[in-house]
Amino acid sequence: MALELIVFALFLSLAVAIRRWVSVPPELSHIPQVPILPLLHSYLSGEVEEQRVKRVILPFAQKSRSNVVLLFCFGEWMVHVLDAKDGKRFMEDRAVRKQAVPETMLLWRLTGRQNVFTAEGEMWRRHAKIVHDALHRTTPIEQFASLARSMFEMLGTGGRIRWNDYTHRFTLDAVGTTVIGHDFKALLKPDGPFVQKYHEVMKAISSPPYIFIPSLERWLPRTKVRALVDDLVEDFRLLLAQKRDDQGNDMITYMFEDPEMTETEFRDNVIVTFMGGHDTTAGALSTLVYLLGAYPEVQTRAREEVLRIMGKEEPRMEHYAKMPYLNAVIRESMRYKNPSNVTIPRVASIPLQIGSYVVPPLTPIVLNMCAILHSSNLWSDPEKFEPGRFLKTSKVEEGSWVPFGLGPRQCPARTFSLYEQRVLISMLLRKYRWTVPTDSIHHGYIKNAFSPFALSLPYDVYIDFTRLTNSTE
Repeated sequence: MALELIVFALFLSLAVAIRRWVSVPPELSHIPQVPILPLLHSYLSGEVEEQRVKRVILPFAQKSRSNVVLLFCFGEWMVHVLDAKDGKRFMEDRAVRKQAVPETMLLWRLTGRQNVFTAEGEMWRRHAKIVHDALHRTTPIEQFASLARSMFEMLGTGGRIRWNDYTHRFTLDAVGTTVIGHDFKALLKPDGPFVQKYHEVMKAISSPPYIFIPSLERWLPRTKVRALVDDLVEDFRLLLAQKRDDQGNDMITYMFEDPEMTETEFRDNVIVTFMGGHDTTAGALSTLVYLLGAYPEVQTRAREEVLRIMGKEEPRMEHYAKMPYLNAVIRESMRYKNPSNVTIPRVASIPLQIGSYVVPPLTPIVLNMCAILHSSNLWSDPEKFEPGRFLKTSKVEEGSWVPFGLGPRQCPARTFSLYEQRVLISMLLRKYRWTVPTDSIHHGYIKNAFSPFALSLPYDVYIDFTRLTNSTE
């Protein structure tokens, strides 16, 4: 009996502690709260962010008739903004800054805190200018085309290909050669030591319990994973050291021209740019090719435009200014399956008016890009893949196309990513025709793997390729 009482007391104490942990703070009780149980079930089951938005968040917001909702995530309550106009206002507000990252999360041990992604104030302004200027010094269309041809050599005459593997390898080599100035040869050697170590680290730091409850790193520290992360950071440091002695036409070489950048700042910016430029564009390319395979009439029209404008010529920037349909297809693909679904939380130093609600100071605020891109209040038939909508876009829809975020801190590599997609897809359209296999797990709806960083990363995307007899590549 005594043991049973002890167990009951422990269980009751735990229940009280959990209730206190997930209870809405009084100062936030005026904001519509997404029910906690469906959210916890979604997190613990590993449901992807996009499905959580469509299944739980958007229906609740529509029922509440609110573009501002309160969610429990990462061990705290956060305000999610589901409207582009409201989002633009708070993202551009000078009183708003990025929330300090949890010290215990191993992701930040990998990326560091002195980079364009996490820095604030004067450090961010300095880094943003340097990274922007370096990325826009040149658009590496020739390098993208060269990598595309290397990929085509591997595809040969076609066949069934696990396409998402190829996109990750392609984008890794693209960001390696053009940003870091290092050829990882991921297309040719997918099992290379650096690539393997990177994927091992990303898998290790992506454990859902440690992502959604960061304090677990204090209670149940993962010593081996920390050592693995530190080893990868050291590999990036060595790459930088080698780069100083072998400079070239890449982002890091341009960044070396800034005398104020410290070695830690160089390293942190290299790592965060490598991560951001690799996974997001790989997911976008996986989705884009799948959709072109699932909608053959769209693929045919895009191919006709590419052949008419580019013909047998090498890809050039001016070609893509004359391809409205291809650009519309890419934009619609990024709306339909945004590569990144939410922003890093922001906080304000003062009370902030967002929509109909006043958000107290220091409350985490998130721009929910996925919800904006799939809101029936902003888009006609948002669950339909319809590139034509971007040939006749309304001002409301144009302002709601937010795949790269909003405000001064939107993705600095957006032009880089768009041209990477344009070059590969235009050359692929000249070289191959493709379809989605009838036994694909994605028939009717493309599925994403779980991503702790709220990315859209399709998995097992098998595509049937057939080389065109009049191919110009």
